[in-house]
Amino acid sequence: MALTRQEILDGLKQLGVREGSVIMAHSALSAFGKVEGGAVTVIEALIEAVGPEGTLLMPAMASEQPFRIESSPSTVGTITDVFRSYPGTTRSLHPTHSVAGIGPLVDQLIAGHIDHPTALGPQSPWGRMAQRDDAYILLLGCDQDRNTLLHCAEEAVDGAYLNTISRTYIDAEGRERTKALEKFPGPHRDFIGLDPLFESARAMNVGKIGTAVCRLMSAKQTLMLAIEALRRDPAAVLCDNAHCRDCVQQRADIKRARLADESFTLSAVIDGTGLGVDEVGQALWLIGAEGIGAVEIGPHWARALREHADACREVAAHLGGEGIKAAIIHADVPLRDGVEASAAVDALNAVIEATAVFAPDYLKLPGYPRGTGDADGSVAHAVELLDALGQAAESAGMRLLIENHADALWSDTAGCDRVLTSVSSPAVAFSFNPAHFAHVGEHPFLATYKRARAKRYTEQLMLIDGCTPPWPGYTLLAQGQGEVRELMSILRCRSFAGHFTICLKDLRGAESFARQAAEFWRSLDLM
Repeated sequence: MALTRQEILDGLKQLGVREGSVIMAHSALSAFGKVEGGAVTVIEALIEAVGPEGTLLMPAMASEQPFRIESSPSTVGTITDVFRSYPGTTRSLHPTHSVAGIGPLVDQLIAGHIDHPTALGPQSPWGRMAQRDDAYILLLGCDQDRNTLLHCAEEAVDGAYLNTISRTYIDAEGRERTKALEKFPGPHRDFIGLDPLFESARAMNVGKIGTAVCRLMSAKQTLMLAIEALRRDPAAVLCDNAHCRDCVQQRADIKRARLADESFTLSAVIDGTGLGVDEVGQALWLIGAEGIGAVEIGPHWARALREHADACREVAAHLGGEGIKAAIIHADVPLRDGVEASAAVDALNAVIEATAVFAPDYLKLPGYPRGTGDADGSVAHAVELLDALGQAAESAGMRLLIENHADALWSDTAGCDRVLTSVSSPAVAFSFNPAHFAHVGEHPFLATYKRARAKRYTEQLMLIDGCTPPWPGYTLLAQGQGEVRELMSILRCRSFAGHFTICLKDLRGAESFARQAAEFWRSLDLM
């Protein structure tokens, strides 16, 4: 049996639609099953349900460019397309979020929509509805993913993933115009996940008309609940599917916005992804998904790039395309007993020339191996080399980093302090590796950081945890003895302007990288 107008009207009343109310109806005609008279019957039932004192609105959004108010078809359902030209309706002029309506409040609700900088702000039809106690969103055979009002919540909290777009339309004089729309919502959302929130707050009635599951909700209360959810969690309306490119990218936008409030720069050792230079696109996708805008090219990638000049240009092009900077590059410069300063400087200059396409801020030097002979002589020679290298780097507008290693002269607090305080070049800075201090039995925060003068020279904190034997040498953050969270926290207290660098060492791999990044964000959220 076909669904009749009276049956639809009865269903609307049972759902809670009252005469005199303002209704924005989103719909799917096919969800009702067979309807006697089709879309027109549904429209007539809705008009009768709100009565002569009520106002019925429907989205009349069009994909056609330029938008023409008289002829551009609505692309959000058959009922809406029939309604836009139904006798007595008025359609708003808007290239992306046109609305059609009938009733005494239509002009008030849609007036001037085109004149506002955003499509879904307080002065949009949806925004104006949400300021009324008698306004409701009605979903006929569709779910929250079709509820345009929820985009108003994203705009209200200034969602980091909203964009500016441009669309064209034909104005009242027949001229083609271009409209820039700020804070415009993007692709995939998980609005359906808000259903339990609305139900538990008793903001929504759910019923069935024919075979169509229908929802009626207060526009004001629904918007308020959605805004509160987004204030608690900026990603509240994004899905958590790790393979959903849209939501991964939008979560990255949220992370970038969070980092914009920090004084430090978040970077990552690209080697830690476990991918090679021939997989640079995938590696940068993993890094960019975490909102990271800078990388360290570690020893594995640096070696590969050194051996393949064409790869340098390709990797640099990928970095530029993704807006990611190669801020730190490993420099294979000889640092050991017996090396002449001139030879070390020549090697550094060769690296500077080879990496010029990346324009890095830092070159990271290898450790100076501890010998079995004269320790004082080795330290003096290391200082001599570092001063010479620092002078060469400064001339090229770069800085140098040395990182503590268990097998290097600068392995512990005393060794790091001895070298760093002896080097006169201001271009030589320190990379603090908590795992490596743990390897030599130190407490990286409770002892090393508090006592070491090396902290004055620290311009990079390696985000890698680890333990002294017999426990694992490297672990994820906050799972070892590196006291990494404490170090992050105290450096943030100093408005640390250097790099926090996600690092994997022996744990490298795509999955491990994602887990390490997640631990970083979890740690930051705890501060």
